[in-house]
Amino acid sequence: MNRITTNQISENLSTRTLLLDDNGRIIDNFLVLNSTAEDLLLVSDSSEISDLNEQITKYIILENITIEDISNSYKRISIVGNGSYKFLSKILKSNPLKSKNVFLNDFNFFVFIDKSKPIEWIDIIIQSKDLSKLENIILKNIPEISDLNFKKFRFHHLVTVLDEIIGINPLELSLINLISFTKGCYIGQEVIARMDTYSKVTRKLVRLKSDFPFQQKRITTIKNKNAGHLISYLSEESQNNKFVALALIKNKEVVNSIFCGGKPVYISD
Repeated sequence: MNRITTNQISENLSTRTLLLDDNGRIIDNFLVLNSTAEDLLLVSDSSEISDLNEQITKYIILENITIEDISNSYKRISIVGNGSYKFLSKILKSNPLKSKNVFLNDFNFFVFIDKSKPIEWIDIIIQSKDLSKLENIILKNIPEISDLNFKKFRFHHLVTVLDEIIGINPLELSLINLISFTKGCYIGQEVIARMDTYSKVTRKLVRLKSDFPFQQKRITTIKNKNAGHLISYLSEESQNNKFVALALIKNKEVVNSIFCGGKPVYISD
């Protein structure tokens, strides 16, 4: 796995890593959990179950690796926001700041502390048959939020999901902490190293706000030249009667006036 993914995968240490194509663009963003001494549990952020399986299979021709799709056997719960670590510590009656396999009552689950996010973020991977047991404990203490409110939360903290960033260079998304610059070769390494060494990153991830709904992906300058593009947006008003989106904008246009569909938009802190 180390030969094909961006981050260092070590024994007894779970991590988040990226699978890139030959041009250094994102194919998948996934967790690698040490399930047993011989097995790794890969948890893809893809909405398509088979994507990670198919993509990794392309690159492991020479390795003695067997991949099995066990998606139906596991579920993921994410606990996010300030206070998440404290809450989990209360449940587990131990310090949760290290990713590990946890035993609670008559079941167990994996806890992954995702330090790649700009806010407290915990992913729990649990066997499907035990999901209701853990949900009963969690939902007594914290509320479940809707998909829409979760998207608003993500936008506020500049957190993307895989479906929004496939085909984009990770350095443009500030995902540099998912890349090891000291490990051996991996797919797309030459492109990533060159862009980092020579400061070739020309776009950055920003949050945009507008008084009008976002109706197209292209972002332009005042002279109608390309300034970037949307990667995701909210179709309804968010806070302060504004419409919100995530976008990749050229660095040189960040301080200039930009437009979407001829209407002004602005970068929000």
